[in-house]
Amino acid sequence: MSIRVEVYRFLAKKLRYFRDEKYRNFRNEVRDDIKLTRIATRQWGQLGSDSLATKGFFVVLSFTKVPMYAKLHTVIAKMAQLAGYKTLIVTYRGNAVAFEYYRLLGINDFLFWDDFEAKHVDLGRVDQLVSELFPPFIDIDTLISLRYEHVDIGKHALSMVCRKRLEGQLDINDQETQDALRFYFRRALISVLAAKEMLTQYPVKKMLVRDSGYVPNGGIFESALHQGVDCIVHDFGQQKGAWVFKRHDTKNKNEHYFSISANTWDHVKNLPWTDEHERLLKEEFEGRYKADSLSDTRRLQFGKVKKDPDEVRKQLGLDPSKKTAIIFSHIAWDAAFFYGTCIFGDYERWLFETVKYVATNCSDINWVVKLHPFNAFKLQREEKKEESEIRLLKQLDPLPEHVIIMRADTDINTHSLFPVVDYVLTVNGTVGMEFPCFGIPSVLAGTGRYNGRGFTIDTNTQQEYFTLLDKLHTIPRLTPEQVLLARKHYYYLMKHKQTNMEDILPMELKKFHEAQSELFNNVAIAPKSLDEFKSSVSYKKLSEWMMNSDDYDLL
Repeated sequence: MSIRVEVYRFLAKKLRYFRDEKYRNFRNEVRDDIKLTRIATRQWGQLGSDSLATKGFFVVLSFTKVPMYAKLHTVIAKMAQLAGYKTLIVTYRGNAVAFEYYRLLGINDFLFWDDFEAKHVDLGRVDQLVSELFPPFIDIDTLISLRYEHVDIGKHALSMVCRKRLEGQLDINDQETQDALRFYFRRALISVLAAKEMLTQYPVKKMLVRDSGYVPNGGIFESALHQGVDCIVHDFGQQKGAWVFKRHDTKNKNEHYFSISANTWDHVKNLPWTDEHERLLKEEFEGRYKADSLSDTRRLQFGKVKKDPDEVRKQLGLDPSKKTAIIFSHIAWDAAFFYGTCIFGDYERWLFETVKYVATNCSDINWVVKLHPFNAFKLQREEKKEESEIRLLKQLDPLPEHVIIMRADTDINTHSLFPVVDYVLTVNGTVGMEFPCFGIPSVLAGTGRYNGRGFTIDTNTQQEYFTLLDKLHTIPRLTPEQVLLARKHYYYLMKHKQTNMEDILPMELKKFHEAQSELFNNVAIAPKSLDEFKSSVSYKKLSEWMMNSDDYDLL
């Protein structure tokens, strides 16, 4: 990279710092956070950085600028370093904030992905591949199926465009959309070609990944899988202080990271179920739906009120003589094509076709379309005012009386819906494994998380799905055996799949109105010595599983 470009970037950042108050506050917050982290780690952070690396490379894909993730990546890189791996952080050259954290723990080896792509990828070859692979007349299903070198580059391009547009369903005939898809398809191809070169140059044994379906993460991740690299996908959990990790290979690459693999399920479903399990499960549900809880990382029930069934029915305008089904929408533009399959191709097409069908054909049930409560937070961060689902469903206005829209900012706590609802519909949302715990049938229009576990109604085609909706009001509640399966699944997922790391990474969560920068969620590095770090419960648990196990799930 030329000195002129570096000088330009430096001046541009300085100018933005003085002109943009929000950016300036964020930079100042991060600077203060780095100082606190330096103080916490200065006695031990560099210890072990000269350990003999005999086990090959442990690669951390860390394109993030979020301090919370940078610190998690730093801590895991340190674990790998102490276990005898050569740690390599794959990131962008301009990611200066993250570098500060890595170096505090003696993580000093970086591969700058933007430079690496520029040096090792023949753009003429890329353009040739684009012209060969990218169809002149595109549609979503064709793009989803497009692969190169076993990598789902079509999905990656679609996910990027949805995320950038904050739209779950794209107008494929729009020229701007086509240009964007072609641009990210090209970027996805570049990532695959560069990943192939990286895996040739470096003996990578293990890889830590987040956002495994975006560009360039997806191309690197899937290329590594096909080279036999032990890949672990992660994200933060749903409980304060908890993180979720899942080992992936070519067979389970499309499984959601927050799921229990089939072999794990075969084990836990046969475990005994006691009164103590029931008590802990009840405690889990009560804590999950506690209003204004700061233990829920998503803060979905913040400001919402628990109401009795009659009050809910009156507020929503439900006909008490009919059964009630709730269609739970997804955040359709976030990680839209990462996990499993949807029989309609994408979340918004599923939502639109479902609402359209029941509005016309299924008036014997109250249908509530519940927009995902995380919209409230996502929209605030993206400075948007209206859910993308509302823009989508306006095409069906006016909806009949038996179809009610429940906006993301409703004041009804979701827990209040359990005694009101008779059926739930989702593609693969968390609600589809929650409501069956109370005997409520869950109809799935997709795969990737918990389908086929014995407590859901799975559909494989659109025709099968619509036929089911026609007779949904005749389907009874789940059997006691199905309820028990659902409760075991939910218990082990929520209580054991999430790894609490509060002993080394205590987490701070801010309320919605306080979440004005990338520090809206944050963690601190707590240990005051290397011995304290290595002797912590979460270090021993995570390091042993990550470095020495081949189990898909860390329970």
